[in-house]
Amino acid sequence: MAYILHRENQNTTENQNTSKNQTQEYDPERYMYSENSYSDTGSDEQKEASVVWNSRVKENIHPAMQGLNSLNSSGSITIYAGDNDITKFIGNLSWKNSLYELATTMSFDIAKSDAAYLRDLLYTPEVGDIVRMVTNGEMFRGVILKVDDGDKNVNKYSAADIGWYLNKTAQTYQFGNISASDAIREICGDLSINIVMLPELSVKINRIYFDKAVSDILKDILLNCGLDYNYDFVPEGLRIYKIGDLTAYPELRVADNVRQAYAPDYRGNVSHSLSIEDMKNSIKVVSEKDSVYTELMVLQNRSLIDKYGFLQKIVKIDAEKENAEAAANRELNENGRVSETYSFEMIEKYDSYTRAGEVITVGDNLYVIEGTDHSIKNGRHFNKLELRRVVL
Repeated sequence: MAYILHRENQNTTENQNTSKNQTQEYDPERYMYSENSYSDTGSDEQKEASVVWNSRVKENIHPAMQGLNSLNSSGSITIYAGDNDITKFIGNLSWKNSLYELATTMSFDIAKSDAAYLRDLLYTPEVGDIVRMVTNGEMFRGVILKVDDGDKNVNKYSAADIGWYLNKTAQTYQFGNISASDAIREICGDLSINIVMLPELSVKINRIYFDKAVSDILKDILLNCGLDYNYDFVPEGLRIYKIGDLTAYPELRVADNVRQAYAPDYRGNVSHSLSIEDMKNSIKVVSEKDSVYTELMVLQNRSLIDKYGFLQKIVKIDAEKENAEAAANRELNENGRVSETYSFEMIEKYDSYTRAGEVITVGDNLYVIEGTDHSIKNGRHFNKLELRRVVL
């Protein structure tokens, strides 16, 4: 059951009495929200929280951005703002994404000019303009969130894709024992979000989310699925996938007369470290009721204990809502390893867009890309990668 509103008819009396000399920038929509109510059956200890909403009003998280058709290949990087090609006028172009943030963000500068004859030729983007980046297809679609025009020489712009709106928009849901896939479909349906990729997630979701960011609701649903999933946006819509399902093969061409090469083989600015400081190789799951603690299970990685010593974490759960074995497996999979930090910078082709969440091969090992930081410098496409080793 979704977050529900029902619309109240706007009283126009005040508008009719408004002086003709006064202007209204917008006509606000007013909504009446239904109240939370809880079951009256059973004793106080047995009451189960429930939420009652009267009727649903669906929204479109960003109709202008979602209503656009994808752009075709341009052969090189082309940037549009408000349907205007601004490629020739921008500098310091960069964009980045992370496994832990839903939104991809972009920044760039545009030079100012005092020349009168250029004012009609040079489009100056504004807050709210839709920005699109095209190479071998549309790679990024976002909205300008901030313009810093204090510098006398350049305007500085910050933009983000539609994931930013899910980070900033709070919502309320009650899911009554439905599959994770169905819960995600309901959320996306309420916000008119197109789903590009969604595996069948059969784990049952039975909980209330009150005043939570939509991105946090999605994240919690995926955490309950037990495996490592990522979610991100492409111009066509939302992708949800298991880590390892998408692979990256970034390429570069060292010279025009040399065939393409695998970009990570030419990596630079390498940083690498190994540590057991955050390792947990024994997980004890407990529950608590009426000040009585119950040990539900202990899950250990004996080979890690024998090699590195005993490092235990205690996890407290609500046994009526969460499975002890699933919780223990999740914690041991996440913490039962030598932590490795690995980052490097590489040069890749303009149409080679490596993203967080994809898996990459470096040497003989597989790594999941935790974060990327792209930039265009001196006509070249640089990308700094933050990696985590994939444990098979």
